[in-house]
Amino acid sequence: MNSSTQDNSNAAANPPNIKAAANAVDAYKPAIKLERRADEPSSDIKSFRANEPQLYEEKTTVPSPPSRLIFIGDIHGCVEYFNKLLETVEFKQGSDQVVLVGDLVAKGPDSLGVVNKARSIGAWGTRGNHDDRVVRWGDFLQGPGKGLSESDLESLQSSGDLPYDDFEIGGDHYDIASTMPACDFSYLARFPTMIVLPPPYNEWVVAHGGIVPTTPIAQQNPDDVMTMRNIGPDGPSSKKDAGEAWFDVWAEKIGPLGGNSTSVESSSSDTTSKDDEQTNRKRQISSPSLDTIQFKKVIYGHDAGRDLQIHEFTKGLDSRCVYGGKLTAFILPGEQLVSVDCGKDYTSGDSDQRRRRDMMLRRAQTLRSNARRRRKERRESSRRSAGQKHK
Repeated sequence: MNSSTQDNSNAAANPPNIKAAANAVDAYKPAIKLERRADEPSSDIKSFRANEPQLYEEKTTVPSPPSRLIFIGDIHGCVEYFNKLLETVEFKQGSDQVVLVGDLVAKGPDSLGVVNKARSIGAWGTRGNHDDRVVRWGDFLQGPGKGLSESDLESLQSSGDLPYDDFEIGGDHYDIASTMPACDFSYLARFPTMIVLPPPYNEWVVAHGGIVPTTPIAQQNPDDVMTMRNIGPDGPSSKKDAGEAWFDVWAEKIGPLGGNSTSVESSSSDTTSKDDEQTNRKRQISSPSLDTIQFKKVIYGHDAGRDLQIHEFTKGLDSRCVYGGKLTAFILPGEQLVSVDCGKDYTSGDSDQRRRRDMMLRRAQTLRSNARRRRKERRESSRRSAGQKHK
């Protein structure tokens, strides 16, 4: 397996139409969504909403102190290459701090192994869109979906009564959520959508998809932060044919400042509507208070279609590992890039079938283990009841 180290490079000149997108984003007012669907629920199950991710987390200190911050792109279940990259950068636990840009899970062969490894080394992370679907599935299976059989869930899917449109029985996200150990699930569920880094790295912020320029941190939309690739006239979009790449728009907004930090304030205007005020109050319950953040550079993932994107103000680290590309680390201080070859496309037909078969076997083992535990609990309960009757 080969590893490569690259120098940082500046972004190419922006095409003229990026200015139009940059101007449009000034007028964009994000609709902060605490619920992802506005339709009226037809049942308790259909109306279920998972716990929203914390919008951002402000890291006030780094471990005492780290020799390096090591940011790693989308892993997507490829634990073999995750381990290989840690070896290649000579990661030292207790000294270095790993920061994951999201999408630890799905598509690859061992999502559970990735999450367990990340937790074991104390990695920080932001929630990716695939992580988010796993967490929503897990919340549902621990809530109103608890005790439902797979055939029950398939019936709900057929009738359109599952709580989210992107829920699929037998898909990666369901399989991962239904087999992930509780300690690893709790760890993944705590990932915020953004991490604001502490001094001396407080000009950097980490997200999975991207951040809307000029919009205060506390007013960003979590779904947009996890999924955006472009910014168009209607705001952020996951589609690459809508407007311009968000990182080009970011450079258009930050570049003219000559590298000076941008002030991003969390205060709301006097014209905020009553509904907006109520929504903002709800948001503040799960997000820390932060009046002003100074940052100008973003580290992100998500955009495998564009591959590695290293520009002056933004560092895009999704280098297509699960598709047979590379897994990339960006290291501070020094802005060094290190990558390892992944070499295998786990989304191709044969690989995908093997991965699904392995996941089904793990799920069957988990179901058998749970059944044994329930039988043991019933036997112990029966013995206790019988002992009380004889007293």
